[in-house]
Amino acid sequence: MTQTPSSNNKKPDQPDQKPLTDSSLKPSRRIPLWQVFVLPLASILIFFLLLEGGLALFGVKPALKTEDPFVGFASNVPLFVPAPGPGGRQVMTTATNKLNNFNQQSFPLEKAPGTFRIFCLGGSTTYGRPYNDITSFAGWLRELLPAADRNKNWEVINAGGISYASYRAAHLMEELINYQPDLFIIYTGHNEFLEERTYSKIKDIPPVIRTSVSLLAKTRTWSAMTSALQGLGLSPQQEKQDRENLALEVVTILDKSAGLNRYTRDDALQEKILRHYRVSLERMAGMARSVGAKVIFVTPASSLNDCTPFKSEHTPDISPADSKRTEEVLAQAKTLLSQKSWHEAATLLEAAVKRDPRHAELQYRYGQALLALERYAEAESAFRAARDEDVCPLRALTPMRKIVADVAKDQGAGHLDYVDLLERSMQQLKGYSIPGKEFFLDHVHPTIEGNKILAVGLVKAMADTGLVRLGTDWGDQAIASVAAKIEGRIDRETHGQALANLARVLLWARKFEDAARLANQAQDIAGDYLQVAVDSASVLSTVYLNQGQPQRTVDLLHSSIEKAPGAVELRLKLGATLLDSPFLRLEEAAAHLLLTCQQLPYFDDPFAFFGVAMAKRGRTRIAYSSLMEALRLNPTNALARSTLAQIKPYFKGQLPDPRPPEILLDIYPSITPRLLVQVRRDPQGRPIRDGIEVEFYENGRVKRFLDLDWGVPNGVEIIWDKEGRQLSRKVYRQGKLVEGEGN
Repeated sequence: MTQTPSSNNKKPDQPDQKPLTDSSLKPSRRIPLWQVFVLPLASILIFFLLLEGGLALFGVKPALKTEDPFVGFASNVPLFVPAPGPGGRQVMTTATNKLNNFNQQSFPLEKAPGTFRIFCLGGSTTYGRPYNDITSFAGWLRELLPAADRNKNWEVINAGGISYASYRAAHLMEELINYQPDLFIIYTGHNEFLEERTYSKIKDIPPVIRTSVSLLAKTRTWSAMTSALQGLGLSPQQEKQDRENLALEVVTILDKSAGLNRYTRDDALQEKILRHYRVSLERMAGMARSVGAKVIFVTPASSLNDCTPFKSEHTPDISPADSKRTEEVLAQAKTLLSQKSWHEAATLLEAAVKRDPRHAELQYRYGQALLALERYAEAESAFRAARDEDVCPLRALTPMRKIVADVAKDQGAGHLDYVDLLERSMQQLKGYSIPGKEFFLDHVHPTIEGNKILAVGLVKAMADTGLVRLGTDWGDQAIASVAAKIEGRIDRETHGQALANLARVLLWARKFEDAARLANQAQDIAGDYLQVAVDSASVLSTVYLNQGQPQRTVDLLHSSIEKAPGAVELRLKLGATLLDSPFLRLEEAAAHLLLTCQQLPYFDDPFAFFGVAMAKRGRTRIAYSSLMEALRLNPTNALARSTLAQIKPYFKGQLPDPRPPEILLDIYPSITPRLLVQVRRDPQGRPIRDGIEVEFYENGRVKRFLDLDWGVPNGVEIIWDKEGRQLSRKVYRQGKLVEGEGN
């Protein structure tokens, strides 16, 4: 047993010991392990929250709200500028230098009491393409909201910018939050791949670090710390320097000379663009929240049926033999589909899709066959694959639907799934949920009805969240009344021209089927609207040529020129078509091409084509001067350069005058071309006919053609009737008739 030593028998070398007490016999209290970790973390968290609150009081904003981590902008020109308004009130109006991309809009600088101000943000769908603000979903809202709820003064401002992607919309929102907004409606996602961006800054950063920095960028502490360090010169500006500095307005990849050729499959880049898309949506939600405004995100919808992919590439690592087989199958399948041989086409395409699953057009044609066979679920899957595998992705990709929904949920924002709205509308209308021409004019732009569906859906979404209090008279009749008002603002000419313009864009993108569909719709509407008829005929003629239907092309051009004899564009197309096989009607071609040279003296193509026509006819001297003029206007004109190289040997070093003759024109009282002749001036300034002389009927057909050399007939003289049938042909040699009638 251990005894307690007394002080009397304590040894000198023993240290003093405290007497044991009851308390010293109790076991020691240890702090639980969880408290060791949790209490410091809680203290740090409390400190951080207090710091965030203090910084908020001083107006410090998270960096993610004020800066895009991926791109910067070359300048910051405002969309809206102050201007004098009614009654001396100042209004904000769209800046003149922005009207190429934005609608003309205006609103009071100071919001009136009882006013609910809505900004609609996005790209060309928000803008209202192919029309304008009138039929956009913003335009519909402007009329629908007062009919739904008369208790507020509704202001709806269309801030949709043509070709604007989400990061440009977010940059614009930095301005708009200063205008007392109550609600932002954001429809964006189709233009994310339209501008060239490298994302060089984030290529080599590990995902964990990248995610951590992204989270920190949402805090005011990070923003304040970064600013302080930069102010002290301790933190370089490299992050901002590494951001890609984009132009003030959009410069699309398609605007560049290579166009579609610049697009190629890049899965890694796609992932970065989708990440940037999410960040842009988060930034916009944060900016709205910072000024007490609400947000409704709209899931962007697109046409699945009736929209061929812009560009296809084969599945990576596919064998050359399988690539070749894909092209062969596509050609066969198109023929089968045109013959409505749905089963044969589907069987052929099913096997091809298994071999080459990432070929967009292959998936699209497979979807067409499945849709015709009423295999709707499979068809929808194929159409979605076609959209997502499009190497030129100008439609929002499938993952974006989830991104919009996730961001809306995470940010406490409103969300309207436009895709779902249209799928349900299609189900009611057609019995399947695959949207196409019923609600889209092209790949992404809704019809007037499609915009109405979106706007009505937005009214309902606003009512569900308490922003709108629906009146007792709200319903189908109220909506129909608004529809009549809006549709009455679009006349047939405007409607037809919009379709023709869209057809031109699709033709440029080599989407011949889609272009032809819209051009035919424009032709049906055209009537007496000559420009609509001309523009749509121009598109259709190119499509017919591409489809191997030259006679149909010529017939269409003749009938269109009869309606509009002054349509120079159609004359140029007709001349170029007649110049080649199977026609080789060189005199008629030269007649129409000379007219385009006279009407378009600053364009190189008419002179190049006319030079080719005269070279093929053996009139090398006249051809030479025309080709030289084409090259003067455009030194890179390949057709003029190659034709010139072919005819130069005929001159044996003695080149003729490179200056083209003058072209004199006489017209009918109806202002249509009647007589056209090339002339040169003698030393006294008198005109001498030199080249060709042409007469036209008033319906635009060629009536007479005559070759001339320095004032005398030298070549052929041909006369046609009003229907284009040849009536006579004569041949002259230095003014003497050597062949034909009267010989």
